[in-house]
Amino acid sequence: MNNKSCDEGSNPTSQYKSTTLSSIGSDAAVSRRKLLLKGLAKGSVVAAGSVSINSFASTSSITANGKICSVSGTQSAAHSQATGLPTCGGLRPDHYKNLVQWPNYDGSATPPVATNSVGNKTFTQNTPFNSIFGGGSAKSLIKILEKDAASSPDFHWIAALLNAIRPPVGYVFPYSPKEVLDLYKGIGATNSDALMFFKGYMETI
Repeated sequence: MNNKSCDEGSNPTSQYKSTTLSSIGSDAAVSRRKLLLKGLAKGSVVAAGSVSINSFASTSSITANGKICSVSGTQSAAHSQATGLPTCGGLRPDHYKNLVQWPNYDGSATPPVATNSVGNKTFTQNTPFNSIFGGGSAKSLIKILEKDAASSPDFHWIAALLNAIRPPVGYVFPYSPKEVLDLYKGIGATNSDALMFFKGYMETI
């Protein structure tokens, strides 16, 4: 009679079940692997997104007291491998009270003038502060330097901008003129943190 029972190895149903279970196990492993990789990728994005934009600076350098020369970098000491970097610094606002110290000073003009540009903005010593920075005093840059006290934030922002245009010989100024204007607007760091950095670390000469 043809009612022989088949052993498991020759039973098509058993083979199907074995293949299906194996496939499910493999699919589950692949799914777990994909989920893990997805999680890692997501973590990488989060980690990248968590890096503060206020770390940006035009040139790598360290402050006179050995800190990374940026708004955020001064919150911790430089790593040992970074100690060979050039020193950053800038001229004090008082230095710029004398127009001849400005970048691009032209003493042959009548009256003498210092003409500089940042992006599409061109300014002289007589340009109102707020037309360059987008806020602050309506007084001219030179009047602020001549008349305002050191307690005036604008006093220090002008020095930062001029230092960025032409850093002192032998020193690095870490931000470009455009970045100084951005920092004033709170782009890259808060205005107050940037001001503290410029006053505390960049007015060294």
